[in-house]
Amino acid sequence: MQIRKLFQSTIFRLTLLFAAFFCVSVIALLTFVYFATVREMESQIRHRITAQMNQAQATYMAHGVESLKKEINEFLEEEDEGLGIFLLVDAQGKVLIGNMENWPEDVQYSENWLFFDIESHQEEAVHVVARDTALSGGYRLLIGYSLRGPDHAKKAMLDVVLASIMLAIAITALGGALFSSVIRRRLERVNQICAQVINGNLDVMVPVTGGGDEFDHLSSNVNTMLQRIAELVKGLKQTSDNIAHDLRTPLARHRIRLEGLISHPPRLSQVHDIVKAGMEEVDSIVETLNSILRISQAQSGVASGHFITFDLTEVLINVVEFYAEFAEQKGIPVSYDIEQEVIVTGDKPLITQALANLIDNAIKYTPAGGVIDVYLRKKDHAIECVVADNGPGIPPQYYTKVKERFFRMEASRTSPGTGLGLSLVDAVAALHRGELVFEDNQPGLKITLRLPIAVDASASPLPALA
Repeated sequence: MQIRKLFQSTIFRLTLLFAAFFCVSVIALLTFVYFATVREMESQIRHRITAQMNQAQATYMAHGVESLKKEINEFLEEEDEGLGIFLLVDAQGKVLIGNMENWPEDVQYSENWLFFDIESHQEEAVHVVARDTALSGGYRLLIGYSLRGPDHAKKAMLDVVLASIMLAIAITALGGALFSSVIRRRLERVNQICAQVINGNLDVMVPVTGGGDEFDHLSSNVNTMLQRIAELVKGLKQTSDNIAHDLRTPLARHRIRLEGLISHPPRLSQVHDIVKAGMEEVDSIVETLNSILRISQAQSGVASGHFITFDLTEVLINVVEFYAEFAEQKGIPVSYDIEQEVIVTGDKPLITQALANLIDNAIKYTPAGGVIDVYLRKKDHAIECVVADNGPGIPPQYYTKVKERFFRMEASRTSPGTGLGLSLVDAVAALHRGELVFEDNQPGLKITLRLPIAVDASASPLPALA
């Protein structure tokens, strides 16, 4: 069972494949080295035989047979290892000089080369490679080389090659085992963390060694994913709590109103007002739920699949012109300075809603006679949409809190609203890897929605601008 489980492991199979590839590579390399060395040795032997044969022929042609004998004798004296084979015979086959008793028998010819064996008392027959030539006067000359030394060298080299192959296999097996163990151990850490996450523990992290390798990169991505999941779960829990808290009152109020209709039927003239108030209550609840849905879509990144490239200038002008009428009714002039042809990539409906929320908030909390300024410009490789007013503003300690869902300051609890407007804007900014910045306008509040000029729709919807 353990063997079967071992072979089912991808790590083991990859290690085995690598080991096999490495061993085959080593065997191929050593085989090439072996045959290349043997071929070079044989080439040097043949070159030496050819050189000695040419020298002997030149000596015979210039000085005759006696000089040739002296030449062969010198060749014999130079052969310290006794590997050279020299033989000169006359027309009757009589040996004139050499280290062989007679002309060899059972000779094999191959491309002007002779191959034969000579007997040895100490060992098996010795292989010889040689060349022969017929000289004028009926003489025959044979010069060869015993392959005893090269054969020994080849045998020794073959032993080294086989030993090297066995050593390579052993080293590969050991290295493969260590490699498999290291990979399995590092993957096991990820599996353990995933098991804890499956069991509901989201406060865990995969250890990062700091080496900067692929496993560290994987661990960092897993940690980022876990952090993102934890944030979404936390947000979902917070949203559920907020929904239960903030919708309980209007639903209870609506139920009381309906119970009143049953227990104390109103006059016909009052029904219209009661129904209208109930419809407004329901509309408020639906608006709250729609806002929550849009925020959830933005924070989860679902909307990133609908990114398009569009002219933000045109969108903002339409939003400003739409809300300018409501601002004029309240006695608040809206001035704007919008740069032309500001092209952005993103979810057009969500960005439009975010801009509308910013301007709507400014109108809602700016008193009559106040001023609202809207700017759109490119700055530092980013797009800035600024909405500034001279209303009561927000204390700096609440800049982070107002981004939370359903959070409303005490001064604004009596005004209509759900406390989701700025939460949606912040979620849209995060979806587009931008940011929402609050500043004191002295007096009033200045809110800046910063968006990158180009947004990767496949990227994680986290803030990227600093």
